[in-house]
Amino acid sequence: MLAWIREKFGNVVIGGIIGFIAFVFVFYGVFSPKSTRGLHEGSVAGTVNGDSISISEFSNALNQRIEFFKNISGGKLSEEQIKAFKVRDSVFKELANRKLLSQESKRIGLTASDQEIREKIMEMPVFQKDGKFDLVTYKQLLEKNNYNPGSFERLMGDDLAVRKWSDFFKRRTRVADQELRNEFSNRQEQRTIKYVLIEQDPAKKGFQADDTEIKKFVSDPAKLNLIKARFEQGKNAIYKGQKLEVVQEGIARDLILGEKLIESQKNVDQMVDRIVAKVANKAPADADLNRFLKPYNVQVKSTASMSHENDFLPGVGEAKELLADAFNAQSPIELAAGGKAKKYQMNGRTLVAWVNESKKPNWDEFKSQREKLMGDLSEKKFNRLFEAWVKELSDHAKIEANSSVVNGE
Repeated sequence: MLAWIREKFGNVVIGGIIGFIAFVFVFYGVFSPKSTRGLHEGSVAGTVNGDSISISEFSNALNQRIEFFKNISGGKLSEEQIKAFKVRDSVFKELANRKLLSQESKRIGLTASDQEIREKIMEMPVFQKDGKFDLVTYKQLLEKNNYNPGSFERLMGDDLAVRKWSDFFKRRTRVADQELRNEFSNRQEQRTIKYVLIEQDPAKKGFQADDTEIKKFVSDPAKLNLIKARFEQGKNAIYKGQKLEVVQEGIARDLILGEKLIESQKNVDQMVDRIVAKVANKAPADADLNRFLKPYNVQVKSTASMSHENDFLPGVGEAKELLADAFNAQSPIELAAGGKAKKYQMNGRTLVAWVNESKKPNWDEFKSQREKLMGDLSEKKFNRLFEAWVKELSDHAKIEANSSVVNGE
């Protein structure tokens, strides 16, 4: 779920604590509560250091989270998806973190005053009529959403306490000039990578050993000695209680497949070496290279321009070693800088890759982008600092979830 959101919307949406912890009632409007599966209003979704998270609080937050996902995914979110994506668990954890922040605020006196709470509520458009706060509207909407003024105002106090913590950490977030320059360089550095991917999965090769091959293998005295040696190694374990005559064909099949795998690997290695030599330090045109690759049933591919922040190669997967080489100041695979094509092993596959194009930072643009860089990097550092601190609070807290509520049992 998070990976899908990150891909679609970027890291801003998945700020985790920051994104959700500012009370969703304020930002996403009011939704009618869904069923609480027969649980009494006095039930709790869980406790945090002895303080309860009410069933109403959890139910409202869950409903609003579900509505949010429906809005960004075309209006569909099945119960199976809710369970698979652990939406309930995510909502509970974020409410628990919210409770931790409220508790810490009370401990050190960083709480919102009654006046601040009242002013915040009166500013909310959802409670206004003709541009002014309306008490009747306020009470009606709270009742519709399973709140009373006391419980809602406590939640608003918690929300303001969270914001105070957010402001506290933001004031302490500093960005040095060198950090800005590093961020600018990382964003501006771009690489286009060309590669040839060679599959090595034996299952895809369809390796088999037919009866004729097995009989020929067993009839060869040298091969029979290999079978006997394998049997001796496993006679007290995998072949315990069995006779050689009964299992020798099965052993022969395993040995034959092993030999085929080794031979296949040799062929792959030879093919990779030929590709590396063909590219050398000056890659041929794609058409020429593809003609060379045709007997191997593979083709050269190219990525779009990639930044330093990437860990994954599109269509291939995680490629940290390759990308580290690509963005190295003295890249060993940048052909234009004297590098050469290089092979990389990736989960049973071999990749031959090289940097085809390289874009260096244009420092003339640094000044005009400085303000945006400052904002983005400050936010990034703030999120890391804040989330690390909340995690520390969580690690030392006693948090108990009501499984019938949180797991939807």
